[in-house]
Amino acid sequence: MLKAVAATSTRPALVLLGLLLWSAPVLGQLEPGQRGPGQKSDIKISYSFSDAALAPLTVRFTATTPAGYQVSWDFGDGNRASGQTVSHTFYRPGRYTTSVRISTPSAQSSVARQVLEVKSAGPEHAALTLLLTPSGVRLSESGSVAYAPRATRYWLDGQEIALAKTGSQIKSELVSLAPGRHRATVRVLGLTGPLEKSLSFTTAPVNTSAPFDLEVFRLTNQARARGWNCQTKKVGGPALGALKRDSTLDSAAVAQSVTLALSGVFDHQSALDGSSPHDRLLATGLVVNRSGENIAAGQTTPQEVVSAWLRSPGHCHNIMGDFTHIGLSYVARPGSRLKTFWTQVFAAP
Repeated sequence: MLKAVAATSTRPALVLLGLLLWSAPVLGQLEPGQRGPGQKSDIKISYSFSDAALAPLTVRFTATTPAGYQVSWDFGDGNRASGQTVSHTFYRPGRYTTSVRISTPSAQSSVARQVLEVKSAGPEHAALTLLLTPSGVRLSESGSVAYAPRATRYWLDGQEIALAKTGSQIKSELVSLAPGRHRATVRVLGLTGPLEKSLSFTTAPVNTSAPFDLEVFRLTNQARARGWNCQTKKVGGPALGALKRDSTLDSAAVAQSVTLALSGVFDHQSALDGSSPHDRLLATGLVVNRSGENIAAGQTTPQEVVSAWLRSPGHCHNIMGDFTHIGLSYVARPGSRLKTFWTQVFAAP
């Protein structure tokens, strides 16, 4: 079976490599050093959000106080909340003066204020990300820009699909697909009304191999444990901890490998829906601090592809990078030009 998945053409197999490394820090912090009147205990106020600060922006507000203190928040957009830890979404770009009131058990209080700048992500538009599997697809709104609360709907081949919300992402249920031509549509709500995006794509039979994925996983961690040196291209660097296999990252890797196999276009940006690796990762519902992706095509064994990645500086730096988790996917499409497609997705929380 594994041998049958390998390239059988008498032409030399094409071998391509690609990598992408991006960063998405998610921490901002304010420490005004506020104290309750007459109190000696410091009160710490912090907030966390994507460093890009693009609307719609969800911010997590936290106040660390002594026991018995009451915390109330004013988000500066007409909304309020109470509690030591709250989250709020600013749907529209703009400058918001947020405030927090800390009240002691004796009803004394103090207020801290902070101006929060929420940036525009550009004109509103709908985007559609395909999370493909060998036999089906999930549709995601990842990449859409809409400055209103989400009210997402999906259609596939004219039939509306049930929703499956994960975190801030609203994606569709997994839908089985027969080989052939399909049309997908997403509709999200914008400030001026519905925003819609449709695209057509063609599916075909592809093969996978769990043993190949497991062997790529083993060889990758073996290189980290032995201290592979990306400059000398041999063992001799500091040993690194093993990466943990993550099923959510696996789904992002599978989507990429299947896309490469179906489109025949070797690129990190999907030729089917235009999504980036970051879009696909967000589409799974996973939010991380750092992420990266290695792709390859044409190699016939796990040893061949991992060796190629380790001898390519950018790919090697992903494998030996400051990541903690990994997703993997091998896909073969018999009869295609490149035949075999490999993806690694790396992440750190």
